[in-house]
Amino acid sequence: MCVILTGLLFSVSVVIAKEAEKQTEQTMLIVQNFVPDSPADKSGILVKDIFLKYDGKPVNTLTELNEMKAELKSESVEITVLREGKELMIKLPKGQMGVYLKELLPDVKYKADAVVIESIPKLSWGTGKINSFLACVELAANYLGIKKDYVEINGVSGAAFRLHFCKDWCPSSPDPTCGYNNGEDALKALGLEYKSYSLSSDGKNKPEIKKAIMQSIDKKMPVIAIDLIDALEWGLIAGYQNNGEEFLCRTYFDKRNSYEIAQKFPWALYVITGKKDIAKDAELYRQSFKTILANLTTENYGQYYSGINAFDKWIEHLEKSDFAKMDSQKFNNAVLANGWIFDRLAVDRNDAAPYLETVAVKIPELSKKLTELANIYKEESKLLQETKINIPNSNIIKSSNEWTAEMRQEEIALLQKAKVKEEAALKIWQEIVKTEGENK
Repeated sequence: MCVILTGLLFSVSVVIAKEAEKQTEQTMLIVQNFVPDSPADKSGILVKDIFLKYDGKPVNTLTELNEMKAELKSESVEITVLREGKELMIKLPKGQMGVYLKELLPDVKYKADAVVIESIPKLSWGTGKINSFLACVELAANYLGIKKDYVEINGVSGAAFRLHFCKDWCPSSPDPTCGYNNGEDALKALGLEYKSYSLSSDGKNKPEIKKAIMQSIDKKMPVIAIDLIDALEWGLIAGYQNNGEEFLCRTYFDKRNSYEIAQKFPWALYVITGKKDIAKDAELYRQSFKTILANLTTENYGQYYSGINAFDKWIEHLEKSDFAKMDSQKFNNAVLANGWIFDRLAVDRNDAAPYLETVAVKIPELSKKLTELANIYKEESKLLQETKINIPNSNIIKSSNEWTAEMRQEEIALLQKAKVKEEAALKIWQEIVKTEGENK
């Protein structure tokens, strides 16, 4: 996910596993994207530019860049970037630049026995596709010739409309495969057949999983897997080498333009076993209506509170949790979960609106209700997006005394306003599903 450090918006970087690589490979800072209307956006810097110097000093890592920013005395700074072999000087004001940067290393030199699925695009937080499972589904589907984009996949799966809150402040709450499995709904909606695997606690099924991954790659079928590089996020395995001891992958934390070498063996994955014809769009959309309504009205799926009840339980936990008595790990999980769930709620509802506008065109008899829903979600997203920078998360809260009662009350007030929007949407969803049922 993206965080702010000393005023610079950047992508979370990863630590290269082998010390030898650290010593022999030089990172480069590559421009990924911009904050709209930011100084960097207006400066003439372009995506794929390479940052060479900051204030006349060579810079290769995000750590170095932030140290230089902290030491800057002047009110403006000269940035040297490399573009198509030419060095360019660009002047920016002191402070937040508003540029998404990523540390990149030279491409991996594949071994002689490497088996690779070519041309799987990169993953990046800067694209706004922050549901990592669905972003991987999009890449896999597009590679297999299924032309569905992230927003539509987010919609037909119901994930753009869901809210889960774990009973124990678990950061996995927004993961579409936890609680109600919207992730599997996405695969089914795209006609993708699959088999899921989980690494056993004793690791005895590791050879079976490794074999399944290799066989899938041999068939030119990418594998969706979690925890490959740095964090508990989903990525795509697109190749293997060294007799399957090394997986080649795409994740949100890669430092290369080429595929990255996985640092860890995944503990959960989906192997695509085939594909069948996809249902007509209107049928997929109508099925999503039922899923959305079920997610809104079902109180919980196992340990995950869902829908309207999730808002109530989230607010209750903010009011009643004794953060001072939590050990450091549990407190850190609570802060991470709070910030991540809030961020995902804001961004998901932003995706919900364009999905519904597309559906309204395809199902004209429901156009009025769907447009009304789209407007509700736009309002909810705007409310949350404008305030999420102030929501406590793991980047700004380090101890329980920093998460004050006043801060929690401000967040509760925002969640209560968002809940009002969700309740208004619920009434329309109930009308839509009832009407659809009566028309059958």
